[in-house]
Amino acid sequence: MKTKLILFSVAVLALVSCQKEIRLQSERIHTIESEPHWEISLSHSVFSFTEPAVEKACVAYNDEIQGLVAGIHAAFVERARTLYAELDSAGIAPAAPFELYLSDSVYIADDKFISVLVRSYEMLGGANGNTDYYALNYDLATGKFLNLKDLLDLSKAEDINALLQKYLQDPDGCYTFEKPTVDNCSAVNLSPESVIFTYGKYILGPGACGEATIAVPRSELSHCLKVGMPCS
Repeated sequence: MKTKLILFSVAVLALVSCQKEIRLQSERIHTIESEPHWEISLSHSVFSFTEPAVEKACVAYNDEIQGLVAGIHAAFVERARTLYAELDSAGIAPAAPFELYLSDSVYIADDKFISVLVRSYEMLGGANGNTDYYALNYDLATGKFLNLKDLLDLSKAEDINALLQKYLQDPDGCYTFEKPTVDNCSAVNLSPESVIFTYGKYILGPGACGEATIAVPRSELSHCLKVGMPCS
């Protein structure tokens, strides 16, 4: 029996700028879907603002993330159905329902910039699932989503890599596979104080180490940043 539950919760994000506190309205959309062959949980944020020009930009961002989530959902369901049909025709029953879990982390959400990291975890059988990372860095003034080359001057990769290695937190010596670099990073986001580099499991070390997050102060990356941010 199929069940589907959509929940809406509203929260206010209070973020401090250089002059005053800026409040964005943040609505978190939760979708829970349960079928005999899979379990799905999706949770992501959308934004609104009182000023019409900023609200228009928020709508564009909301359309983008909702399209991303819908695309991930649809692709997972198609893969799950195909895989289940193949297993069923071979007389094999999956050991457990397939899984899709999506969530986001909001690093900035003000009237100038939104920076959000979306994590999408899929389990389609096997010993381990897979997590994909999507960095959404959105300039509300231009209406443009910024990619890595828009955020950082990659000609200074050597400087960036040195800072990544400096700020990697690894007290247990777990990350033994590769050194963190801008090239092997899964996602890059901006916070008011830092540039946030995320590395998925198995990039820097064994899966038991989990993902790695490195926060490099923006003050130390000022010569590499290509976007202006408040309070820098």
